[in-house]
Amino acid sequence: MSQSVPATAARHLVETAQRLGIDCLFTNLGSDHPAFIEAFASLQAEGKPMPRIVVCPHEMTALSAAHGYTMHTGRAQMVLVHVDVGTQNLGGSVHNAARGRIPVILVAGLSPVTLDGARAGARTETIHYTQDAPRQHEIVGQYVKWSYELRAGEMVEALLMRALQIAGSGSPGPVYLTGAREFWEEPGPKKPEEARLWPVTAPTGLQPSQVEQIHQALLSAERPLVITTYLGRNHDAVASLLQLVESHGFGVIEISPQYLNFPGDHPQHLGYRRNVLIDQADLILLLDIDVPWIESRIQPAPDARFFHIDIDPIKPQFGYWHFPAELSVQADTAVALAQLAAQPATDADRRQKRLSWVAEAKNQMVSAPPPGSAPQPGYLTAGDIGQAVRRILTDRSVVLNEAPTTNEALLTSMRLSRPGSLFANGGSGLGWSPGAAVGVKLADPEAEVICLVGDGSYLFGVPGSTWWVARQYGAPILTVIVNNGGWNAPKVSTLLVHPEGTARQHDTYWITTSDNARLAELAAAAGDAATWQVRTEAELNEAMAAAIATVRSGRSAVIDAITTPISAQRLG
Repeated sequence: MSQSVPATAARHLVETAQRLGIDCLFTNLGSDHPAFIEAFASLQAEGKPMPRIVVCPHEMTALSAAHGYTMHTGRAQMVLVHVDVGTQNLGGSVHNAARGRIPVILVAGLSPVTLDGARAGARTETIHYTQDAPRQHEIVGQYVKWSYELRAGEMVEALLMRALQIAGSGSPGPVYLTGAREFWEEPGPKKPEEARLWPVTAPTGLQPSQVEQIHQALLSAERPLVITTYLGRNHDAVASLLQLVESHGFGVIEISPQYLNFPGDHPQHLGYRRNVLIDQADLILLLDIDVPWIESRIQPAPDARFFHIDIDPIKPQFGYWHFPAELSVQADTAVALAQLAAQPATDADRRQKRLSWVAEAKNQMVSAPPPGSAPQPGYLTAGDIGQAVRRILTDRSVVLNEAPTTNEALLTSMRLSRPGSLFANGGSGLGWSPGAAVGVKLADPEAEVICLVGDGSYLFGVPGSTWWVARQYGAPILTVIVNNGGWNAPKVSTLLVHPEGTARQHDTYWITTSDNARLAELAAAAGDAATWQVRTEAELNEAMAAAIATVRSGRSAVIDAITTPISAQRLG
């Protein structure tokens, strides 16, 4: 075989990634990557297949894009970063991948250790001393399922297969592989591995006795409630949940949904508000959820029963965590719900009584609109934005939502109903959604990707990097900035602890941004995005129609939608 360089460990990794179905290698390259750059150049020159190389000016973009790509396709992707500093730049995106249970392969170089130049990849630059961190893997150690240093070239294929197996099995998550610069240059014999012999663990369901225990409890309950966050990662689970709740007359609440878990326009959908109905339900079925309620805000009924089915029911990556359950099962909800849905339905009279309770509860929810939904003269509301988005939705629309303090109002007004039409950040590393939206568009060029993002999250998402990638790789997205003039979450937190404190009395929170900031123009400068700033419903609807037409023509669009300011404080 004629090639420009020997078959190095780096080349083996790239070729194996291609063979295993990794579509993209999201990269931010550095001095530890000469072997990879040579491998890319060699494979391209020879016309050999390799994953698509997506160069990202910032690592937050790289991992967020891989995150979005994986959410949409279900296939793990790879991110290549530069030693310790590139790993550090992943920042909150590693937290997001861990909390969102996203299988992704993180690969980082290590500084070379040899000095005399006898081996390819030996130290040649000053930074090979300053970047030689003795415990580099500890930077991400709390957030990855597995980390490992590759040390033998002939083991590259086997170790990548093990990485994919660990990342995708059980409760999925990121893994972290490292190798010194000399290692990636090392020529080594290929040791072919059969991918079929490295399967992820098969989905599991409930034991027959567990099916019977839960089913009997479901039959006897008067006010049963389902609460979920991320079961919609598997579309089959959505269908089974729909069948189950219709046959039994349950109500469903989606709490901070990471996926579309239940049709938002269904009469048994009880909205997205946390800390409601918990004290009324006599049975709560927890399905793929991390935080179903806040104990200091609401308490369940004393006689309530609890059952928890989750791919990750114990949350070992969390510190302290506990919610009551007489039965907690680690199982795939798609399998478990299909088992439960196959059992006899609740009798008609009891089902009707339950539906009456659901309808009454829904009316109560509607009469108490979500925070931030009340109109203020001269400003838009989150509800206005959600309704404007709803008017442009098609069966190709995919919405990514990262506006934490207006989340409920946006979702309530959009009422999304198609599995796969909604993605949200499973963690709290803000700035996820713009990069993730680009990843979804790269995964599915026919999708119409709409990113709803708070003004703080927009800035945290490194917009210069994100929109550069969107333009460079032909991934146009429509972004709507929910701009309330600052970071509302710290204000909300402060008022929860000090509801009548000095900060409230004087409106001093140190969270506001400049009135003159032209946020959308960051995307224009970096990615030639078309931009609008709007303050009224008429302006918003006109801009929305123009923006989606722009995206369909192949150019990104950003609408800066001005909502009620969270504070009048001026900084400086």
